[in-house]
Amino acid sequence: MPLLALLLIACQVFCGLHVVRSGQERYWIYLIIALPGLGCLIYALGIMLPDLLRSRRGRRAVNQLQDRLDPERHLRALRNDLEISDTRETRMRLADELLRLGQAAEAVEHYRAALRGIHAQAPDILLGLARAQLANGEPGACRLSLEQLREHNPQFRSADGHLLYAQALAQQGEALKAEEEYRALLGYFAGPEAPLHYALLLKQQGRSREARELLEQIERHARRAPRHYRNLHQACLAQARSELQALGRPLDQQA
Repeated sequence: MPLLALLLIACQVFCGLHVVRSGQERYWIYLIIALPGLGCLIYALGIMLPDLLRSRRGRRAVNQLQDRLDPERHLRALRNDLEISDTRETRMRLADELLRLGQAAEAVEHYRAALRGIHAQAPDILLGLARAQLANGEPGACRLSLEQLREHNPQFRSADGHLLYAQALAQQGEALKAEEEYRALLGYFAGPEAPLHYALLLKQQGRSREARELLEQIERHARRAPRHYRNLHQACLAQARSELQALGRPLDQQA
């Protein structure tokens, strides 16, 4: 039997099963049988594709495609929202999106603008500001924002804030203090970011063996972790893998 005929039969079976399982009208089966190729195409475009686009997975795929084609579409909408209503929420959403797109300097401006009135010491805004300042190459300003956060919100706890503080210390050359903070973070930080940045600090100090051990721990944990964990931390895990490859094998394992 020619390959084309086999493909048409497979398409008919697939579409027929979809008709039955999704509860579509039975006339679709007759159309698929009577017009093998055209019937399947009509059913796929008329029923299957719209169903897929309405599903969570389909919407996610469409959104990802739109983001690739027009990465600043959300940014334009958020700027428009801010022009309509200048509130804490519209400022924060715009600043978050700017930071996600790597426009940290402008993000800093909007986080600062959100710190006003009853929100002048809001911990979530101060944390966002510190994150943007570090991304903008301002570790000193990042530390000041985190210290302000802690002073005015003594009950507030944030693992991300703790990591930012350790990174700021490291970038300011205070390696001993940074290492102390990283060691504390290893005891409770859920993701791979803390051990990765600690490994980078160790590598910078020439402590390659210790850095390699941390990176290998990240790799082992990622292999055992569920797919959701690997998807969530994809960029960080890729960086850890790259750093581990750059360090190479330890001397006692080389031939």
